[in-house]
Amino acid sequence: MSERSTKDGAPPDRDDAGEFEARLLAWLAQRMPEARELRLSGLRKPGAGMSSDTHLFTIHWSEGGGAQSLDAVLRCAPRADGPFPEYDLAMQFGIMRQLGRHTDVPVPEVLWQENDPAWLGVPFLTMKAVAGEPPLDWPSYHASGFYAELSEADRRTLWRNTIDALAKLHRADWRAVGLDFVPGGRPGDDPARYMLQYWRRYLDEWIKDDPREVVPVYDEALDWLERNQPACPRQSLVWGDAKLGNVLYRVTPDASTGVEVAAVIDWEIAMIGDPEVDLASLRISDLRAQQSAGQCLPGTPSEAELIALYEQATGKPLRDYRWALLYSAFWRGAVTIKVMRRMKAQGHPISDEMLANHFPVPLMRELLSR
Repeated sequence: MSERSTKDGAPPDRDDAGEFEARLLAWLAQRMPEARELRLSGLRKPGAGMSSDTHLFTIHWSEGGGAQSLDAVLRCAPRADGPFPEYDLAMQFGIMRQLGRHTDVPVPEVLWQENDPAWLGVPFLTMKAVAGEPPLDWPSYHASGFYAELSEADRRTLWRNTIDALAKLHRADWRAVGLDFVPGGRPGDDPARYMLQYWRRYLDEWIKDDPREVVPVYDEALDWLERNQPACPRQSLVWGDAKLGNVLYRVTPDASTGVEVAAVIDWEIAMIGDPEVDLASLRISDLRAQQSAGQCLPGTPSEAELIALYEQATGKPLRDYRWALLYSAFWRGAVTIKVMRRMKAQGHPISDEMLANHFPVPLMRELLSR
């Protein structure tokens, strides 16, 4: 989830971008001891808003008598309070590393991860840049940009390939892949219960100022989710923030492939749990994009079509889509409340109506009434 967007090509938002680049270069020199004439170019922020502090740049160096270069991505932990209580870059790095090594899930190739905040002020990770483009949340991809410029046929291909990538993720045996460090799969965690335990803590301890506070609709929704949680015969790695904006796509000249999934990114709230919530999260995030644009572009699957794509890709029927949809509506809305409350405390014009009826509150009401 993002709290703001950045402008493509903008320099780092710092008082002294030169010092930031010098610190990054000094760190890289330690990581690349064989490199000579090491330098950086093109340090900038990406066009998509992210809850982390992200930069793109190119590394140039000489080694073995030849000039070399590498396009890279730097992702820092938030420098202020983010939308989530914890932000574990080591976990994100480990997920991409293990998926890249042991599965066919398309993820960026990770380079180095740094826990010491002395270098840049916060922990950070680096990975190879992936040639690809994400549909942007703002302005909505249903109104303009990469997704809107595709043909109807290419939009259908984009969704089919996205669901195929999701099915690959959910088919992976998280234990065999070595993901026992991911929340829900750690020693002492219960994969069947962890997701709801996390969001219970989020609501009671991260949103509420007082445990006795009642947050309309959200308290009711979480109580219902806890009472009606379906049995999940096989837990998997849950991507978490599943949305088109967290996928890099590459348009190919080959009509048979059209729009390929270049990489699945943003693993900040990944957990071990019920995989069906990722499909519901894709649906909820797309509904939000449609609402923001005031339209749904042709080639975008309906709910029934989306379910059919997933069932075909996994070879299994969904067990309880209503539960998964309410879960995904709850967590996306809960993060929205957290962000809006913080903005209101900072003096932004956030009305009580916005807090009470923001997306996806009406959807949660409708789901609870079924």
